[in-house]
Amino acid sequence: MPFRHMMDEPGMGLWPTLLAGSQGAGDEGLDVSEDQLALLDDLIGPVLSRHLLYNSGLNLADREASQSRLMNRFRRADGLRWALDAANHGFEIVCLKGMAATHFLYSSVDLRTMADADLLVRKTDCDRLVRHYQAAGLDFHDGLPDSRWGHIADASLIPLTGSDGASNVDLHIHPDAWPLHLGLSTEDVFAAATWVKTGEGRILVPSMTHMLLLSASHAARDLFGPSTAKSLIDAARLLAQFGGQVDWTEFEARDRRGRMLKPACAFLAILDHLGADTRAVPRHLKHPPAGGEFRRALHDYVTLFAKDRSAFGKARREWLLCAEPGVALRRNLKRLIGLFRPHRGLRG
Repeated sequence: MPFRHMMDEPGMGLWPTLLAGSQGAGDEGLDVSEDQLALLDDLIGPVLSRHLLYNSGLNLADREASQSRLMNRFRRADGLRWALDAANHGFEIVCLKGMAATHFLYSSVDLRTMADADLLVRKTDCDRLVRHYQAAGLDFHDGLPDSRWGHIADASLIPLTGSDGASNVDLHIHPDAWPLHLGLSTEDVFAAATWVKTGEGRILVPSMTHMLLLSASHAARDLFGPSTAKSLIDAARLLAQFGGQVDWTEFEARDRRGRMLKPACAFLAILDHLGADTRAVPRHLKHPPAGGEFRRALHDYVTLFAKDRSAFGKARREWLLCAEPGVALRRNLKRLIGLFRPHRGLRG
């Protein structure tokens, strides 16, 4: 779909508000249908959608937003408990993804949804930390894999969970799956990490440059699909608040070494086209890639992912937009092998 026609889509007007750097738009004239709000609630959670659209995410009269906030608080507090427990027992960890974003980029720490606690640990410490968590009641509980070929990522272990399923800790030995750690290693993240105060204690989070790079990598790995709407909002808030702290020379160099410059530029171009504040981004890094796949990805965001992509559409997205050919080939070879011998994932 041409960009000029996409501007007429009902969802196009939502994104500048969703990506605004303020604490909420408070635009009472914004026309949001019930269907759009339901889609948005599925993507980012009711409390964050209300907060971004109407600056009313903390309104306890809104039952859905209130329940969403309580769940976010539970997930965050539980993840923070395990992160601080590791630190208190001598393990150095860096909080990634939602754990980092919710404590650093949002005015209220319980606005952003998170499914688990993503914690980066050095590979040399991983086995000891696993044993520590197992002694504290967490363990690996095999479940059905998300795909027929099992787990193909090499960055994290399968989740450590409690027997009641309440706790969910995802230990990473690389910041993200191959090939990103060719350009951004675990030691790189630790060396540049910064301390953030929480109500319960201090945690380490990645530097602004690394946090943005990881947001782009996560979004590309998930094929710019529904689960990446939170990454897009995280990145928009980072650029609006801390864009001047991003080292763009480092960002580009690590993308090149990590073989993900193409998807990183696509990620920044999507932010730019949807109305995020990208003034800090060098122009050549937010130039939209040629071809129709970028427009299809942008259209998915504009329509709030109202339609599911087919298996063919996902494969096309990966090859044309989200990975270099050699990277896509290696991933698909691992998937093919996994069809005959499913990968069970890393367990420390």
